[in-house]
Amino acid sequence: MAKEEQSRRSFMGVATVAIGAVIGAVMAVPLVRFFFHPAGRTVVTSGSGAVDAVAFDKLAAGADPQKVVLVASGVRDAWASADEVRLGAAWVQRTADGEVSAFTTACPHLGCSIDFDPAKKKFVCPCHRSAFGLDGARIEGPSKRGLDPLPVQVVEGRVMITHKRFIADTSDRVEKA
Repeated sequence: MAKEEQSRRSFMGVATVAIGAVIGAVMAVPLVRFFFHPAGRTVVTSGSGAVDAVAFDKLAAGADPQKVVLVASGVRDAWASADEVRLGAAWVQRTADGEVSAFTTACPHLGCSIDFDPAKKKFVCPCHRSAFGLDGARIEGPSKRGLDPLPVQVVEGRVMITHKRFIADTSDRVEKA
């Protein structure tokens, strides 16, 4: 009888440990998922694609550049999402021959916001007095390069601009990662 009782006790001990292990594993799955859910997945989306900026018809050929705000939809990070996220702004213009160009509003010198002087027909930086022509070329000031161009395409009568950021105060145009 002692051997039978010993066998029953060892079975109960093994069964208790097994049930405890199953319960622990079942509870560990949601905990591990909670802490590592976004790890290893692409969970951040941003306005890396073209953004609808302005109607092509609103840009008169040869007119002064227009400042447009670039807003992305459906930006999300690991746990939150937003519908309207401001990426930045751009100066958009349509040349006399009908080509559309866009420049970022950030000065390539130190990132101040570029303005347009309609009387002098040039872009100017109010911080350090850099100046740029309508083609974005550097005219004067401490900036080491011209304005940074942005990719533009016209799709179904809408001007689409891809927003990019560039490293400031370098002579080479290097896109930020």
